[in-house]
Amino acid sequence: MSKRLGVPLAALLIVVLLFVPSGDAEAGGWVANQNFEHGEEGFPRDWDVTGNARRVNTPPIYSGNWSARLTGEGDMLTQWIGGIVGLTNYEAWGWIYVSGNVTGVIALDFWLDKGERQLSPTTNLSTADTRGAYVQEKDGLRAPAEATYVRIRLMGKDWAKGGEARFDGIGFYPVGRDCFIATAAYGTPMAEEVQVLRDFRDGYLITNPVGQALVGLYYRVSPPMAEFIDEHPVFKPAVRMGLAPAVVLSSLAVHTTAAQKMAVLAAVAALSVTVGLWGTSRVRRRPEHR
Repeated sequence: MSKRLGVPLAALLIVVLLFVPSGDAEAGGWVANQNFEHGEEGFPRDWDVTGNARRVNTPPIYSGNWSARLTGEGDMLTQWIGGIVGLTNYEAWGWIYVSGNVTGVIALDFWLDKGERQLSPTTNLSTADTRGAYVQEKDGLRAPAEATYVRIRLMGKDWAKGGEARFDGIGFYPVGRDCFIATAAYGTPMAEEVQVLRDFRDGYLITNPVGQALVGLYYRVSPPMAEFIDEHPVFKPAVRMGLAPAVVLSSLAVHTTAAQKMAVLAAVAALSVTVGLWGTSRVRRRPEHR
């Protein structure tokens, strides 16, 4: 294969990796922005179903094409996440939509092995009024020393006839893993650019093995760089300029629909093939020098 053709094809492969996430992630005691895209009919993958709890592809949906729906007392979805590290701080979050008189609840507790012994009180992320939209609820938790599993339950309480609770974008993640260089460059972890990069990491990198390897490498090498930037603020504008392309691409990935992503992929594919063919034709037309 011509090197000129190989370069654009490699670029296309990278774009596909970035713009086509798996939709959920589970590794080493965490999940990030887990949705309900995968499953059999109304039964979501990796969740134990109780009652009439189901995954559905009808609106309202926070992201993707499916959400979890509960419609009455006794409906519940349960997931067990292994690989918990004791005495580690975690952040838990999820998007909840409620309709009618019901409180949507994301309940979390730590266990010694799966179902053997509960080690912590249950933490409830809940809301009873989402005003016609999904609302994110989140909280911090600290794993007990002996914890090896966390149990996540999606359920409702205070049900009334006609009530409905929906869930999407469930996350459980170790605290302290952040975008170190971007935080140093923008001066705060709450900067809009840092949040975009964080969303891109959670939705598009740690959802696949290659992305997880890249994120792991970043966490190993970036803290000294971030410390240097903090100690030499004169370099911050240059670092922000260098991060600008990554922020733009991340924003494009995070804030576009599936159809728009496919349009981007098609455009990049067409451009890559065109550039490759043009480069190949130039090589073939080049006169030989003896």
